[in-house]
Amino acid sequence: MGSTQLNVIIRADASVQIGMGHRVRSDVLAHEFRQQGAVVTFVVHASCSAFAKAGDVLFDHESEWLDLASRADILVVDHYGYDVSAINELFEFNPNLLVLDDNNNRGDFNCRWLLNPLSLRYSETVQFPLTGGQYALLRPQFSKCRIVNPIGRQKLLLTFGGTDPLELTLPFIKSLFKKGFPTDFLLIMVGSGVQDAKEIQDYCRQHHMECQIGVNQVSELMARSRYAISAAGGTLFELACMGVPTHFIQVAENQKNALDEHALLGWCSATNFVDCLPNERQVLIDQVVDDVIRTWQSDLAECIQLAERCIDGQGAQRVVEAVLASRLIKE
Repeated sequence: MGSTQLNVIIRADASVQIGMGHRVRSDVLAHEFRQQGAVVTFVVHASCSAFAKAGDVLFDHESEWLDLASRADILVVDHYGYDVSAINELFEFNPNLLVLDDNNNRGDFNCRWLLNPLSLRYSETVQFPLTGGQYALLRPQFSKCRIVNPIGRQKLLLTFGGTDPLELTLPFIKSLFKKGFPTDFLLIMVGSGVQDAKEIQDYCRQHHMECQIGVNQVSELMARSRYAISAAGGTLFELACMGVPTHFIQVAENQKNALDEHALLGWCSATNFVDCLPNERQVLIDQVVDDVIRTWQSDLAECIQLAERCIDGQGAQRVVEAVLASRLIKE
């Protein structure tokens, strides 16, 4: 490690197909490493250049990535495309490897640190497992904004993440409108990568619904929300931290473990859209909306308290402290 500053390299691609969750939570980790004086570089495959940021290093071939990985003091990988053999290869190139995981469904692999905000057990090939909600990676805005007067919570928040790959936002809005949900209480949050954002915005304007597109201060919108309909993924931990009871829509298989664990905690519910055929989707949407309207009319005080107990927003600090407390392996 020829420099006094730690060189941290992070691989976390983002695209419409992959989604933006990997990059968002890795940005949180990068911010905390920088707070501790490290130099942080993101390495992104050229196929995902549309979602890259200024300063990212783009590469075309795996050999380029492995060369960069070998030079890091700390190597971070948040990517579903890496199976056991690929992770083990990275570990051979750089034993100071931190893997971000969601489901523990790739088999036993080697790494120095393992981060998973779910309470899953890993084999001894993981040297330092960092598991559970206390390690959830949330932007600083959430821990700062989480204590809000409940009187200000008047909205039903509808959001399907940064890209909404199943294009569920507009059908849910239309179902809520058709079933008579008061438009004054609707708050629509649309990610910057959502393809039909203009159509959504036009519909909301026509029916006098509040619609926010490409929001950076997500926590401020959640702080105004009494309940939510949301895609699962990283947003789950944000909504828990902000104390917003939620009906989650599962849009990918890898979201099941998180939804199962948190539904048991009592603050949220979920509906699986993964195996729902497109021609059956509207029926399921209407069923969810009916359930949401019933829940909206109930007392949500206990659910709010249960959510807030799950996540406190300090996960990034805990992760970086744990990594820096470990003695790095020198080659």
